[in-house]
Amino acid sequence: MEPRQDQNLKCSGNPDRWVHSACILCSNGCGLEIAVKDERIVGVRGKLDHPVNFGHLGPKGENAWVANESPRRGRQPMIRRAKGAPLEPVDWDEALDFFVQKFQDAWKQGHGNLACYNSGQLTLEEFYTLGKLWRGGLRSSNIDGNTRLCTATAATGLMANFGADGPVASYVDIDDAELLCLYGHNVAEAQTVLWERMLAAKQRNQGRIIVVDPRKNPTVRQGADLHLQIRIGTNVALMNGLIHLLIRNAAVDLDFVREHTVGFELMQSVVAEYPPERVADICGIETAALETAAQWIGSTDRMVSTVLQGFYQAVEATASSSLVNSVHLLRGAIGKRGAGPLLMAGQPSAMSNREAGADGSYPGYRNPHNLTHMRELAELWNIDPATFHPEVPKDIITMLEIAERGEIEFLWVIGTNPIVSLPDQNRTRRILEQLFVVVQDPFVDAETVALADIYLPVAMWGEKTGCVTNADRTVNLLCKAVEPPGQARTDLEIFVEVARRLGFKDRDGKPLIGYREPPEAFDEWRRVSKGRPCDYSGMTYELLLKKGGVRWPCNEQHPEGSERLYEDLHFWTGIDDCESYGADFLTGDKHTRAEYEAIDPKGRAFLRPAQWRRPPNPPSETYPFVLSTGRVVYHFHTRTKTGRSEALHRRVPNAYVEIHPDDAQRLGICLGDWVEVSSMRGRWEGPAMVVDTVRPGELFIPFHFGKGHQAANQHTTYARDPVSQQPQFKSSPVQLKRLSFAEPEPWLVERRNDLQGRDVKPYAARDSV
Repeated sequence: MEPRQDQNLKCSGNPDRWVHSACILCSNGCGLEIAVKDERIVGVRGKLDHPVNFGHLGPKGENAWVANESPRRGRQPMIRRAKGAPLEPVDWDEALDFFVQKFQDAWKQGHGNLACYNSGQLTLEEFYTLGKLWRGGLRSSNIDGNTRLCTATAATGLMANFGADGPVASYVDIDDAELLCLYGHNVAEAQTVLWERMLAAKQRNQGRIIVVDPRKNPTVRQGADLHLQIRIGTNVALMNGLIHLLIRNAAVDLDFVREHTVGFELMQSVVAEYPPERVADICGIETAALETAAQWIGSTDRMVSTVLQGFYQAVEATASSSLVNSVHLLRGAIGKRGAGPLLMAGQPSAMSNREAGADGSYPGYRNPHNLTHMRELAELWNIDPATFHPEVPKDIITMLEIAERGEIEFLWVIGTNPIVSLPDQNRTRRILEQLFVVVQDPFVDAETVALADIYLPVAMWGEKTGCVTNADRTVNLLCKAVEPPGQARTDLEIFVEVARRLGFKDRDGKPLIGYREPPEAFDEWRRVSKGRPCDYSGMTYELLLKKGGVRWPCNEQHPEGSERLYEDLHFWTGIDDCESYGADFLTGDKHTRAEYEAIDPKGRAFLRPAQWRRPPNPPSETYPFVLSTGRVVYHFHTRTKTGRSEALHRRVPNAYVEIHPDDAQRLGICLGDWVEVSSMRGRWEGPAMVVDTVRPGELFIPFHFGKGHQAANQHTTYARDPVSQQPQFKSSPVQLKRLSFAEPEPWLVERRNDLQGRDVKPYAARDSV
């Protein structure tokens, strides 16, 4: 990808200074500089020497910085003295006194009576501190991040094959790949700059791109050489069919498999049940297309596969994602330049949360079932190993189900907007309404703040210092450019103060959180991560500023970071090394240490087979359509940032529903008509997008919108993958009907033209929005 310095600057004259940072509007982690004038952020420009983006920025990265100047920024803490009373402004002492009082009242019923739901938006230093507070101080397993919705399956999929989390390949491998396989990854919209990099690699290497997706999305229109437009919910069947053909075509590297993997015989027996004809019938594709994909995969050594929400947000998430890893193991396409799987992250700092352990993991990818790992962590935290009894963290949906039964009373929400992003919105709202809710967020008008009993205003990007890790392990340093508005504090400051007020101590009687500033937190994290897969021990802020970004592991062996993992083909599967002993793909039942020891992989990777099963809640006569939800290029998650940029908002100001032209004609629906999508759980209404992106009988609604009847997540359910517990957002039975005729608004016509491929240039390469 050729360097190109994208810039969006809104000030008269030159800025007073440019401040080193990175974009956090997707998991790409594009390096940029923040323009500051008169102590306000006035623009951004891409960093030409950054190893991720070489100066390129996408439409969100160029425009979402204006959210920092929003008049709806929180400037003062607020509390609600009684349910039904209004939120009223107070000072920090009163707000935190109220917080501690309610926290301790709930704690009297046991630590299981409290829950924490955080973000993929904080810095690594903040995630690490929060995890230490909750696990080392409160000793509770009720903590999760909204990474559960975007990247939890990346972790479990990687653990299933390689013993530990950690993206295997890097963007450097994409540069050298001759075949890119994109599984449920609409990269043209989700990661616009990465898409430019992929297209540049395809052109330079005379390569090919395979896209597996039920939608004919912009990624397909702009760059696919082969599109497998499978039915929603058939990912595992497809992967089994590809592996069946690799074996039948003698495209498996049997020497590699014998030396570096375990489980091939069982894999072979399972995929034998998936001949091309059966798989084509299940998936709704042509046999010839499946065979072409297998032939390309089986004849290309330099192959990189990426996986994202189309595979993750399903009840077969871990199984299908793991099978992508298995394809690479069967081909021996791993641990070398231009080859490897990239199970992507969705959020900008989701990797940091997975590493530092404020979600479903423990710091440094330690195994909660391994006593040695937990004793080591206790010693690092200087707490008594004899009283530290780690519990496997609960996912947010399980916590909500427990709260629904009245067994959780206090919920601390940090940097996320669950009333919009979580499934089954109406049920979720009812549960949250019965809890004592603390919301820590930059914006007072985020939908979840309306349910808050305490609101804590926080600093956001550009207003604090800390690190974030992108989807290929590149660590970026975000430097503070300006002060936060009003009395807003950083999340790190709040965590340190809460730990102090709750009296959390180490075994020497000193504060459990013994630091106050980001560099001190980072130094402690370096010690905690040392010797683990995500080893930061050799990384410093100075090195990050010098290099722009550094991929872990970074240590004595790799003083400037590592382009890829497993170059020595030794995996983290040793019984005393692994992050997990594994789980059954179908039931989620955890394997015991004894069961793991019976296999004894000794550093070899696992080939784990899986049977396909149909998605739950299939369509019916009453609800004949299958609804899928997802993202659009101009918005990020629940629009708390991107919705405040006029340049982004005007491109897609409302949700819409994509309807195949055949279905639209049958129901008398035209572009722009006002339609209703209803299910057993809710009712959505909005304009019709008549376009051939979706298959007949399937619908698509962007999930970013949460007000009124615009929330797509009214229709989704608490069904989830049994291993990663990632919710199924891609398969909800609904009905569709026209409410009224209407002329399409200009933005809807423009969006339709985009979806139909009228302009096939990547979004990041187009003129500014």
